[in-house]
Amino acid sequence: MIKPRLPMSRSSATLILFALALFVVSAAAQETELSVDQIVQKHIAALGGADKLSTIQNVTMTGKASLMDGQLQAPVTIRAKRPLFMRLEMILQGQTFVQAFDGKTAWTINPFMGSPDPQKSGDDDTKAARDDADFIDGSLVDSKAKGNAVELTGKEDVDGSPAYQLKVTRNSGSIEYVYLDRKTFLPLKSSGTRKQQDHDIAYESFPGNFKPVNSVMMPFSLNQKMNGRSMMELTIEKVEVNTPMEDSLFQMPEKPSPKK
Repeated sequence: MIKPRLPMSRSSATLILFALALFVVSAAAQETELSVDQIVQKHIAALGGADKLSTIQNVTMTGKASLMDGQLQAPVTIRAKRPLFMRLEMILQGQTFVQAFDGKTAWTINPFMGSPDPQKSGDDDTKAARDDADFIDGSLVDSKAKGNAVELTGKEDVDGSPAYQLKVTRNSGSIEYVYLDRKTFLPLKSSGTRKQQDHDIAYESFPGNFKPVNSVMMPFSLNQKMNGRSMMELTIEKVEVNTPMEDSLFQMPEKPSPKK
């Protein structure tokens, strides 16, 4: 004879519902947990996709830089060209500052250091320039082919936005942390340490205001900090891609011969 089932108590029902809720939440968390490769692929897709990125051979950005907490304003032009060419020009107080890399040699023209002549950069600055020259793609795109190792090291908030923290060990040996927005998979921040004049300098870079250019998302603002202090806030006014751009633009010019 089948015995009648006793009615379930309220406490038992609550425990079952609670356990079921935990199971659903746990299952959802497992479904949304992404591997580092999946995060990188979503990042590439958010930028516009590998195919669209590969069509961009060079970029010219023009805008204004705010320096020393807004005390100085300077027109800025940034040019980048594949594979690893980079040139930044800034007009400050009527004089032109240049920082460039031609794939092998990093050099500057810094009239504020007492000479208007081009000067070859040291080893530490050259290493940093090589990293910065990967401007069009960034360190995550095609990372394996570039020899960059990428690890997922955690999740953090960047100015209130949840982000994935990725550790990138570049082929050069330098380490960079990239923070990707967990909703858009666009970069919110990058950080690391660089050596300047035998001193370790902590840097942070905050790209923002992303807009499509030739179907590729590019930042139209950038805030750079050194040791926690804002050094430059860059506002981009215009972005051009695939314009005529000679390699010689990035090569260090010869110093003028001394007058006899």
